[in-house]
Amino acid sequence: MTLNTPKQIKTQETKEKIYKAADDILKKKGFAYLTVSNICKVAGVSNGTFFYHFKTKDDLLSYYIFDKFAEYRLKYNFDEAVKGLSFDRRIISYYRAWTRYMEEIGIDFFTNFYNTSNYSLDVRRFNDRTPIAMWNFPGNCLSEAKKEGLLKDDVNVTHAAEVLATIVKGIAFDWCLSGGAFDMEDRIEEIMQPYINSICKAVHVTR
Repeated sequence: MTLNTPKQIKTQETKEKIYKAADDILKKKGFAYLTVSNICKVAGVSNGTFFYHFKTKDDLLSYYIFDKFAEYRLKYNFDEAVKGLSFDRRIISYYRAWTRYMEEIGIDFFTNFYNTSNYSLDVRRFNDRTPIAMWNFPGNCLSEAKKEGLLKDDVNVTHAAEVLATIVKGIAFDWCLSGGAFDMEDRIEEIMQPYINSICKAVHVTR
């Protein structure tokens, strides 16, 4: 998005300041210290300013998944890169991009981000979010495949999208737990492609 007015620029700068404060707290202190009060202290903004830009702490955390990841995809021309790929390769490419985004942000941040109290990670809460959010891209790919008759008749698209989200969250959590001891992209290929193959009428794509 192009920022054209001083107000738009100021708004984005303030959101980035709050975002950076949350990033610092998660890396240095952990999820337990990520309170609105602490975020505001580190960012040097008032509580009112925080709530002007984010409805809740969960809304701020979702910023990492939706807005920041969208910026990452735009930076690396993700849409152009996956144009023309089959639906399963688009899904896997998407989640591979997520793991590269995680690596770019850093394991210290995501070790604390992947917390059971972080409700922004719950795909069930964001299925209906607009514009299309992180968890919705795979769902849209699955919906297209369903319409094209590529999926088995009994496949529920929403459920399949949730399974994919569970797979990638499990991989991400284990990567954090292991201190980054394995390649997440390889693990996604090993686990996610077989699952997608299992819900297709026919395996039609190779790596």
